[in-house]
Amino acid sequence: MFGLDDERTAQLVYLLLLAVFIGSGLFSFRNRLSKALRDILVWVGVFAVLLIGYTYRAPLMSLARPVMSEINPSRPMEVTDPDGVKSLVLSRSSNGHFQVSARIDGTDVTFIVDTGASRTVLAYRDAERAGLQPDTLRYNVPISTANGMAYEAAARIGRMEIGPFAIDDMRIGVIREDQLDTSLLGLDVLDRFSSWRVEDGRLIIVPDG
Repeated sequence: MFGLDDERTAQLVYLLLLAVFIGSGLFSFRNRLSKALRDILVWVGVFAVLLIGYTYRAPLMSLARPVMSEINPSRPMEVTDPDGVKSLVLSRSSNGHFQVSARIDGTDVTFIVDTGASRTVLAYRDAERAGLQPDTLRYNVPISTANGMAYEAAARIGRMEIGPFAIDDMRIGVIREDQLDTSLLGLDVLDRFSSWRVEDGRLIIVPDG
């Protein structure tokens, strides 16, 4: 082969095969090394983002609150002012009312905040979902609503949760079926807090302490 004897030809073939083997190994190692470096850089980037997010979590939450409030205006946002005073903030919904999501004995209920109502009342279906068995109650108390006169029954709930704050062992009214579509949150709940006010289209509720 190429004027070489058999022994030198065999040596040449061996050297060529060895070169191919080493070259392919280096190519494969380079690819693995490149992928490993990319993976390391990705994890370093993820860690850096998490670290920055944790470090600046307070201002980031302040920026996110208006967006979250627009997405779900009934979800109360907990805000802490520069003096360390915490408050719950609700944005006015598209229908012009303040709505608040609360939990009644573990059941999610959406209320319309009614500052003209002296007592909080549950719509029949909300009371049913909360396990109050509204079909067994006596509807003998007349009340005035936006839809006219209605009748409510007295009931008690173990716990009402609004955001991080809770009210235990609370008296509540239940409205007859088909007389009220949405539960109403009245002054008996608002007055449990230190203060509340409407400011710039927001309802601000300040808890005690």
